[in-house]
Amino acid sequence: MEHKFYNRIRSFVCVKPEKFSLCIVILLVLLCFGHVQLNGQTLRDSTRGKAGFEIKSTYGFLIVHRPVLEILQEKHAYGLELSYLKPSDGSKSFQEKFLFPDVGWTLAWFNLGNPDRLGSGIAVYPFVNIPLHDKDDWRFHIRYGVGLGYIEKIFDTKENVKNAAIGTHLNGIMHFDIHLEKEISVSTLIELGAGITHFSNGSTGIPNLGINMAMANLGLMHYFGQKNTIRRNVADKKVAKAGFQTFIAGAFKKIYPPKGKTYGAGTVSFSYVHPIRQKSSWYLGAELFYDKSLQERLHRENSSRQGSSANFRPGIYAGYEVRLGHVGMLLNMGMYPYTQWKGDGNFYHRLGTRYYFDNLFILMNLKTHFAKADFIEWGLGYHF
Repeated sequence: MEHKFYNRIRSFVCVKPEKFSLCIVILLVLLCFGHVQLNGQTLRDSTRGKAGFEIKSTYGFLIVHRPVLEILQEKHAYGLELSYLKPSDGSKSFQEKFLFPDVGWTLAWFNLGNPDRLGSGIAVYPFVNIPLHDKDDWRFHIRYGVGLGYIEKIFDTKENVKNAAIGTHLNGIMHFDIHLEKEISVSTLIELGAGITHFSNGSTGIPNLGINMAMANLGLMHYFGQKNTIRRNVADKKVAKAGFQTFIAGAFKKIYPPKGKTYGAGTVSFSYVHPIRQKSSWYLGAELFYDKSLQERLHRENSSRQGSSANFRPGIYAGYEVRLGHVGMLLNMGMYPYTQWKGDGNFYHRLGTRYYFDNLFILMNLKTHFAKADFIEWGLGYHF
């Protein structure tokens, strides 16, 4: 009976990469656009406290976004999360625009559902908790976080060859969820929600299909300390104007075999930026990628050495960015007008985080082909 149940789960979530990517993109677009039409104000005159803590249990399963990962989906996954929360009091301009979100840090532990091939996972990440509803005693929220993760058992050519998901202990993580918070007292709330946590090393190690967990959660949060008066009408009165951005980024990556060499990669990008209500922006851009592994992969496929021009490929993309003060959260969808290497397909995607110093910004982007990471971009940019 148990095997039949898990077989049904596997058949449901063992989807083609294109379908998995579409599901992720739809989720991200909903998360990005969910706040755009919010015009209400919080009903509270003060924060619930100076700070808060949350304890949360999670339960779900490993998403099989490649058939080769089906063997890893042995049992249900579960976990425990502890979070520190800092309420917004309106002292920064972005807080009122986004209905006074909480920011904080999460420490999470997961049993990944396969003790022999995956073991446990740990994640540490900062997050922002954005309200989608303007009621006082209950609210829907989006939570988004990016940080670091640790996987206990990774691919090994001798002892763990069937773990095709992850090849390094240390990884980057991304977390998205949507949840309901219901007030049960002035300072205490319960939370019920569902989301996705993604572990990836950005191709800095092989294999790197990534670990994606779909999890439901139930939590209890409590705020303590002095309540601060919520300041209103402190939003930035400057009219956002259209402009341009450029950035340059570098990266390192590996390709098969797992013990192979490391290759350099990089990006030069230029885009037009159109702001929306001082909270977000649309992007249209063009860029040039350099990836030294492309020449090697073409050589393996054709048994002939290609010129260094094979390492270059242009890209065009559309993007959307949410701005929370100095921090920007970015989603891009792009395509290659021309590439000699066809193994990655014609389309690429990018999830990114930026920190702005006026016009200058630093960035970290995860560039992917559907559900498979290509490389992590680390770079510097300028807005003008």
